[in-house]
Amino acid sequence: MSNNLDLWNNVCKTNPSYTKKANVRGNSITAIAPQYQILQATEQFGSYGSKWGFKSFDINTNLMDKGMVYAIGVFFYPGGEFPISSSIGLYRDNAMTKIDQDFAKKLETDALTKALSKLGFNADIFLGLFDDNKYVQVMEQEFKKENNSINEWRKPALTTEQFEKTLQADAKGIKVVLDRFRMSDDQRKQLNNKL
Repeated sequence: MSNNLDLWNNVCKTNPSYTKKANVRGNSITAIAPQYQILQATEQFGSYGSKWGFKSFDINTNLMDKGMVYAIGVFFYPGGEFPISSSIGLYRDNAMTKIDQDFAKKLETDALTKALSKLGFNADIFLGLFDDNKYVQVMEQEFKKENNSINEWRKPALTTEQFEKTLQADAKGIKVVLDRFRMSDDQRKQLNNKL
């Protein structure tokens, strides 16, 4: 049986927590957090720059008078390499008086998203599945455990002093601490035993 779709199947689904609705030139799109894409690619391939990324990425300003810049590069990954191109507006305003200081970063991010999409990363977004609320709800459920784990790490760590005080608290106080703080399994077990 062919394994041509192994990579695609591993990366085609998108965690909705790393998306947001955006308006690009009058079109409503689902945007993906670039760092999430880098995380996914690193998980599949290894470190950015040594195992995957751009071999070359040349920004061309020949279209500056039209308010555009573009780039042509070569994207590489453990399975090969291919050319990639991207273009973006140079100005933040229609009068073309305010240069977007982040145009180069945005250009590279756009090219990276396009390159990864060719390998199947976040294919559900590019196939239009995120336009269906029912599909997004299914993805929210599928990624719920991962998101709970991430949300747990966003909580502040419980200090030893706070833990000691909480051991003396009533059930209501213990429940508040269990909900608001990150702690060791042993601390959580001790506090749960006090309820």
